[in-house]
Amino acid sequence: MNYHFIGICGVSMSALAVHLKYLGHYVQGSDIKASEVSKNLEHDGIKVFIGHNAKNVCGCDTIVYNFAIDKNNEELVYAKKHGIKLMSRAQLLAFVASNYQNVISVAGSHGKTTTTAMLYSCLKYANLKPTLHIGGVIKGQEFGFIEGDDKYFITEACEYHDSFLALKSKLGIILNVEPEHLDYFKNYENELFSYQKFARNCDDVVTFKDCDLSPKNIEIINHEYHFDVYSKDNFIMHIELNMLGKYNISNALLVIKACQKLGIDEDSIFMGLKNCPSVKRRFEVISTSPVLIVHDYAHHPTQVKNTISTFKQCVKNKILVVFQPHTYSRTKCFFEQFLNSFCDADEVFIIKTYPAREKYDSLGSAFRLYKSLKIVQSSKYFASFNRAKNAIEKKVQDGYDVLILGAGDIDKLAYTFLK
Repeated sequence: MNYHFIGICGVSMSALAVHLKYLGHYVQGSDIKASEVSKNLEHDGIKVFIGHNAKNVCGCDTIVYNFAIDKNNEELVYAKKHGIKLMSRAQLLAFVASNYQNVISVAGSHGKTTTTAMLYSCLKYANLKPTLHIGGVIKGQEFGFIEGDDKYFITEACEYHDSFLALKSKLGIILNVEPEHLDYFKNYENELFSYQKFARNCDDVVTFKDCDLSPKNIEIINHEYHFDVYSKDNFIMHIELNMLGKYNISNALLVIKACQKLGIDEDSIFMGLKNCPSVKRRFEVISTSPVLIVHDYAHHPTQVKNTISTFKQCVKNKILVVFQPHTYSRTKCFFEQFLNSFCDADEVFIIKTYPAREKYDSLGSAFRLYKSLKIVQSSKYFASFNRAKNAIEKKVQDGYDVLILGAGDIDKLAYTFLK
């Protein structure tokens, strides 16, 4: 088959493209600009067109697109007009997953990527050779797909546009459900209903509601959480989790419960969580000298607040938080919650909104968020990365530890501090 991906440089899109190439298909794609991902794809023999043009899709059998692609995209329009088969990213993921004996899907408003990595690590240590599709890039990898055997397929299950409803899973994990993607769901009730349908698509489901495990004797040792796992009053096992954030303890409990259902032995669970691989942009340490600089994908007010709280546990200096809002609709919808998310920061830099698929909306703009912050006297707004970088460097010289947050292209700013 000849596949063309519109928006091929997205994390999931690039992962699926590489997998199809691995299976022997011809794969190409397009994206709006060159990037490290496009370079890696080209290196793997996948042609990447910079810019969208109808002529790019000529001769292709199937066009793969995601829901962030504008309906007026000329490649999409051409494909519809000429009867070329269209397949959404969600449909392709479901098709890929159907070739595996046991599909394990991780859903939830927050924490999917890290939890998926935890589960993959546990099955890997159990020598089950799982295949992984993840919404991030594990350190040491170039893409979010790791080939394994055909017995276990572990994947993130994204709720946006009900993408996760295409999956049929042997086991599903639902971490949490909080108002999110309301530009699509319109209200929380619709979102809950979609999660209920996702649960019905799974043969078995693990949630906090039915999980009988709890943590006790929690300690932080060498930036790890050490704790004991109990089922009611019965000791189950000791865990050393190589990451911070109390929310990750909760996520680890669901991973343990899922592993119990899969028959994974306790030694493999312990080793999997002890040595879980880090994921880029998930509390990723950029620099430790002269100050600590961390980058995280947090873009929802709950994630922002929790990540700042976790960062505060790690440092003794003053904290500078640099935040790039992701989409106008999210900022507008959760405006009041965002205003209360920066309480643990000493200073806040707000970067111009990453619009993704959206048009400008002043009510959801980064500038409006900056002007409304209660700590506005210690906040600044930047319309460009270059100016923000210079201001951050001055704060580093003043001894501030820096936390850089956002799901847009703010990683480019963060990675300039790798040196």
